[in-house]
Parts: sequence; structure tokens; C-alpha cells
Amino acid sequence: MVRFQKAEEPKYEGTLSQLQLLKCLNWYHENKENKDAVKYIQDYCKKNRLSGKLDTSKSFLTMAWLCRAEMNGNDLGKYGKKYITDQLKHYLQVEKVVKAPVVDVVVPNIQDRLKEKVSEIAGDLEGAIDDYIASGYKDTKSPFAMMQDRAKGIHANRIVEIFKKRRNEFDEVLNTKDSDIKEGYSNFSKTQLKKLIAYCDTIITDALKISGESKATRKPRKRKVKTPDQLVSKLQYLSECKEFKLKSITPKQIIGAMQLWVFNVKTRSLGVYHAEDASGFSVKGSTLLNFAESKSVSKRLRKPEQTLPEVMSAGKVALRNLLGKLSTKESLLTGRINKDTIMLRII
Repeated sequence: MVRFQKAEEPKYEGTLSQLQLLKCLNWYHENKENKDAVKYIQDYCKKNRLSGKLDTSKSFLTMAWLCRAEMNGNDLGKYGKKYITDQLKHYLQVEKVVKAPVVDVVVPNIQDRLKEKVSEIAGDLEGAIDDYIASGYKDTKSPFAMMQDRAKGIHANRIVEIFKKRRNEFDEVLNTKDSDIKEGYSNFSKTQLKKLIAYCDTIITDALKISGESKATRKPRKRKVKTPDQLVSKLQYLSECKEFKLKSITPKQIIGAMQLWVFNVKTRSLGVYHAEDASGFSVKGSTLLNFAESKSVSKRLRKPEQTLPEVMSAGKVALRNLLGKLSTKESLLTGRINKDTIMLRII
């Protein structure tokens, strides 16, 4: 429930929603000045027993308005409080904390450092938006210059996500028919909202440039070349079939071959694989790779005792027409080699 009139300082009951938080920030941007912002931060530090010197070279308005909103009795929730704490590390040169509780020292991990760095850069970009508004939409800072020497590809990707959401907020206000949202942004004209959307687009574009440059300069990972024995080490196949007096070829012979003839003793299907290109076959696990799916087919044998010896003895020309002579139905092969498969020969 709202407990203030339009001209009064914002104060809400319960944890602030995103819309309520935006209304608060807009009210302070419209009604307060830099000197008020400095005092709000000083009051917040005094209440929380923090001492230090405020770095006024950075934009600190958003943090100041949030400090004041909390001091005025608004519940910012855990994310809002964490934002203030994180930003104070960068804006305030803290000299000491009085009566700080004794806690175990926790060494930040990679993810914590990543979040902190992204929060720092995003905070400065939010400050640039504040300055852009305060200047009457005239003085713009280059987001690329603000990120160039600080953000790596992974930071830039997260900044893109943050400011896509920020852009969508302004875009929603511009196109919404919701009276509450319109009231919350009543101090912005359509032209001003379009300028804010354009500035968010600039941040997103510049972050994508940094991300792209990071990928372009990254040294490609050197892939370890596996030997034929390593490639076929997990291949499942039938080494010998006494019923048809057949033995499989040595599996490593498959690597680089252009044609492979197989026979499934369970289904009595004869098949031939053709390589997709001049590099020949490869193997991953128990699957044949780099074969031409449309050309690799199999047919069921009615008289395997007659056909199989022909497969083993025929030359290349005779093999081309061998399957075509069979009258049974043709099926496409899947590349799977299993414990019922004899690998007859390779070309």
C-alpha cells in the first residue's frame, strides 16, 4: 500500500517491488540534488558505523537514493541491501568498521570475483545513465571506454544480460498502457525514454564488441590427436562367428578407410558403409563416424552361406553391384556397431 502523496518522499509498506523501486529512484532524480545525495550516504554510513571518504569522481546517485530509501523506512530486500554494500566498497574509501562482528575469513572463489567485477562495472554504467539524465540528455560517456580495460569476454556477456533487462524496462514504459507504470515514469517524456533506450543499446553493442574481441584474440585450444588404437578402444563388435566361419578385421583398420562391409549375425543383414569424404571413417565409442548416410545401406540375406563368401572374395567392381542383386528390402545403416556385428572387410 502506498503511503505518500505524489509530492511526498516515497515510502512503502512491505518489500519494494521492481516498479516501486523505480518510482523511488525517479522521485529522487526529479526532486533532489548532488548535495542531498552526499548527505544521504553520510547519514547511512553514520547509522551503520562506517567511516571513510566518499569518492566523488564516480557517479553515486543511484546508491545515494537507495541509502535514503532504506533510511526512510523502505524495505529494499536482500538484493537491494547487497547492492548498497557492494557499491560502498567502490565509492567509499572505508577507514574502519566500528564493532564489526568476528567472522571466519572466506576466500572468494572465481564466481564471487566474477560477480563482484560485473557488479562494479554495471554500477558505473548505471551511474553513466544517471549522469546522462542529470545533464539533460546531452553529456554522454562512452560505455566502450568504461569497459575496455576492465571487462573480459565473460564480464561483457553478463553486462549484456543486465542491460537488456534495463532496456526492456524503458521500452515497456514507452509502450505500456498500464496507468501505474506510466505514473511511475511521468517525469520522463517519450523522447527522453527513447534516448535512454538508445543509450542502453549503445552499452549492449559495446559490450558485444568486447566479447567478440575477446573470442577473436583467444588462443585456440590445441586438440590432442588420438591414435587409431585409442579411437577404437571402446568399439563393441563380434570378433568371430563359427556358424558362418567369419572373423572380424582388426578394428584400427577402419580409421581412414573409404568402405566397410558388415554382417549382423542376429538379423542376418549384410551392409556397406561409404565414407562421406576423402578423410575416411573415424570412430567414437561404438559408433562409426563420417559415413554417407544416404549411401550406406543393408539388406537381409536369405542365403548367407552363398553371399558371404562372394563378399569376401569379390573385387571392387563386383562389390558395387552385389547388394543390388539381392531382392530383399533395403534399409539405411545407423553407424552403430554392436556385439552381433562382424566387420567383414574394408576398402
